[in-house]
Amino acid sequence: MQPETPATLVATVAKNAAEEVRVSLSEFKGSQLVDLRIYAEFGAAAGEKKATKKGVALKLAKLPELIEALQAARIEAERMGLLAAA
Repeated sequence: MQPETPATLVATVAKNAAEEVRVSLSEFKGSQLVDLRIYAEFGAAAGEKKATKKGVALKLAKLPELIEALQAARIEAERMGLLAAA
């Protein structure tokens, strides 16, 4: 059995003062994944964040579909006046 490859952190987006969303690429049981996970400070040293159970991991092949969905959400939010146009 091969050891799991460590996740590659791609981006971090602040959610609030105590939480952040980390986007990473990883592998699990032979499947390549894109993982969006909430990290938070809880019982950790100040400034140290740990992964929570909140998040989603999708097969990497679904990444283009996820990007399309997020772009559609941005366009709709702009149309509704909830977000300034980019």
